[in-house]
Amino acid sequence: MNEKTAELYLSFAGIFHRPHPEVADNLEELIELWQEEIPESKVYIKEMEDYCQEYPLVDNRLNALWEHYIPLFEVGDIEAVPYASVYFDDNGLVLGREAEEVRGFYRSCGYEIGNERQELPDHLAVELEFLALLASEGKIQQLLEFEENHLKPFLRLVLPLIIKSKRPVYSNAAKILEIWKLNSDRKGD
Repeated sequence: MNEKTAELYLSFAGIFHRPHPEVADNLEELIELWQEEIPESKVYIKEMEDYCQEYPLVDNRLNALWEHYIPLFEVGDIEAVPYASVYFDDNGLVLGREAEEVRGFYRSCGYEIGNERQELPDHLAVELEFLALLASEGKIQQLLEFEENHLKPFLRLVLPLIIKSKRPVYSNAAKILEIWKLNSDRKGD
């Protein structure tokens, strides 16, 4: 584990958070990072590059991201609920047992999610951001434990839904994340 691992986790966290100008403006940089670090994802990277060419202006790109993010993660017949609790709790509710277990893990590592936080502890982006933090601080044992007990089971359920949505940027980012984690597992990283 190294700074690149932290950077990769943070890049995926940025994509799966609610769209914001910083990500829209730096999407090419994220693509470049993935191209460099996850070369097996060439096809998906090409589709993301095409998306950037289709929406070269940040405001247009941001609006297009919102257009796909909302039905994918937030409103209506949500295509891929971004909260782990929904998949692991019997009642399928947000803020269930899994959210509390994740929050407890954060606390055991010395981190607290405050009330000003816009997302819940078991949101996909928050979990990825947490792993970026652990990687950047060299807390490898905690990172591996969190990946094994929380992130990987969640990814196995949510990534196929995001990929199936065929939503520009999001489905490609999900496929690239899947390739990265699959390759990391094979290499033992």
